[in-house]
Amino acid sequence: SKCAFFFSSGGGSSDRKDRDKDDEMIVVANIGSFGDPAVQGVNYESGALSGVTGSNGEFQYETGKTVRFFIGEVGLGESVPGKSIITPQDLVAKGTPGSPAAINISRLLQSLDSDPNDDVITIPKAVRTAAVQTNEDVSAAIEFLDFSNESAFVNAASQLVAVLTEDYPHTATLVDADNAQERMIDRP
Repeated sequence: SKCAFFFSSGGGSSDRKDRDKDDEMIVVANIGSFGDPAVQGVNYESGALSGVTGSNGEFQYETGKTVRFFIGEVGLGESVPGKSIITPQDLVAKGTPGSPAAINISRLLQSLDSDPNDDVITIPKAVRTAAVQTNEDVSAAIEFLDFSNESAFVNAASQLVAVLTEDYPHTATLVDADNAQERMIDRP
């Protein structure tokens, strides 16, 4: 699906000749879905578009631009060209369902899920708000989080999960790699 947006900054003058043509742009937006299973509540940015993924993982991406996914200030892999379905394996270089970095992104997402008993991974606003460098409880974990280095990932992600999920009605722990990989669906 595509949608076009028209942006203009006019400066308040009603006289058309006073407007600067460089202040106008048209953005063509496409709709995609993040995750498999779907991930609700992850921040995204694509060109002039940004927001939070919806209940089915939906996000908007600008035609011809990359999309970046993150939770607060925790980046989830690399920026990637926009497309209709993006999974954790797409966020790592030469990613496959068995790529350690892709599995680790899935592990973090699944571990931060506020309701692990349904089919959608849900990241609440409180988690996005707390996942920032200015939060002393997670700043070092954010700095040292490395999805491709297993020991660095486990240490940093465990700290993030412990702090960011402390208000959950259940005890959240870092999902192990085998369980995370079982929940991932292989997409071409």
